[in-house]
Amino acid sequence: MVREREELERYHEQLLRHVKDFEKSKAAFNEEKAKFESDRKSEEWGREGLRGKLRFAEDLLAKERAEWKKICEKDNQ
Repeated sequence: MVREREELERYHEQLLRHVKDFEKSKAAFNEEKAKFESDRKSEEWGREGLRGKLRFAEDLLAKERAEWKKICEKDNQ
């Protein structure tokens, strides 16, 4: 009876260690997941910002070309 109780207590302690290790691993995983999501969102926002800047630059270039063509046509006349 005493031996069975000791084995049961050891098994219980072992389970508690496993649960604690699992909780630590789960917490570390959740931290990494949150960091990954944050990095992913930052990257997406960065890309969107760069796309906006590129569109703006393309529009500005198109306007400058149109103005340059008008000036060239006036000079040719």
